Amino acid sequence: MTLTLPADAAVWAATWRDRINNRADFAAAAADFEARFCFEIRVDDRDSIRFLVTIDDGACTETALIDDTGEYDFAMRGPEAAWKDLLSGQLDISASVMDGTFDVEGDTMTLLQRQEAVAEMVAAAQSIDTEFAY
Repeated sequence: MTLTLPADAAVWAATWRDRINNRADFAAAAADFEARFCFEIRVDDRDSIRFLVTIDDGACTETALIDDTGEYDFAMRGPEAAWKDLLSGQLDISASVMDGTFDVEGDTMTLLQRQEAVAEMVAAAQSIDTEFAY
C-alpha cells in the first residue's frame, strides 16, 4: 500500500515505528541508546512535515507527527526533494549529512557513535512505499 505525504503522515509515522522495530540490526545498533529525533521535511510554500521519533534501549517507542519541533536531542532537516531522493534510495544518509544536503542538529560525537542506528531508521523509512502529494 502506497502512503502519501503529507495526507497519510500519521499512518506513515506508525508504519515507520513498526518497520524500525522489525529490524534486528536496529535493535543491536540502538542498544543502550535513549534519544528523541526530529525529522523535518521542508516543503516550499507549505507547512513542513515533522516527525518525532523516540528511541529507548534498542526499540522505537514512539513516532508522532508534530506541529512544531518540540523537545528533541537530534534533528535532521532537509528539502522535500532531498527526502524524496533519500526515501527512494538515491541518496546515502551519511554522505547527505556530510555534504550539507540535510541540516543536522545535536551532539555530533553521539551521532557518529550511533550512525548505524540512524542508518537503520532511514532504511526502515525507505522500506515504506511512499509518494509525495506535491
